[in-house]
Amino acid sequence: MSDCIQIRYAERGDIYDVAAFLHDSWQAEYRQIVKDDYLDTMSVDERYKGLLIRYDGKASEFFMMFDGEKLIGVAVFGDSFTKGYEDDGEISAIYVHHDYIGEGHGRRLISRAEAALREKGFANLVLDLLAGNERALRFYQAGGYRKMADRTIRLGENDYPISVMRKCACNTS
Repeated sequence: MSDCIQIRYAERGDIYDVAAFLHDSWQAEYRQIVKDDYLDTMSVDERYKGLLIRYDGKASEFFMMFDGEKLIGVAVFGDSFTKGYEDDGEISAIYVHHDYIGEGHGRRLISRAEAALREKGFANLVLDLLAGNERALRFYQAGGYRKMADRTIRLGENDYPISVMRKCACNTS
């Protein structure tokens, strides 16, 4: 691992790489949380199509974090898709390659996404968190996010509990 960590906005031609990174992250991180039958049916191509719609519609922006040439992190952020929080900015995804977790890269990535959302004028930031993802819960709580509501999300044929987390965009802690 080098000291040459860089973050940049993804361009349209990068969205497939973002989709593949998110797909691989889900496969690695959610095996104990989401049923295998759902994870096994996920496809990079389907995720790519959805992300491309968000990119082209300017509903989301994407940061890519690199260690040299290696993609080690992704952030997806923009307009909120969370019911009841449509006026907030949303962090849709923050993922760091497992070899780089615990080194502060996730904090750097989310800080950049939060700053970009503040610059767009969002007063509050929201995200959804799958129940059982305790490491992510600690990460978001340490960053100032507080649980606002419990809900469910349908993934495949099953419903999963999620927590809606929120913080003031002015809170940089």
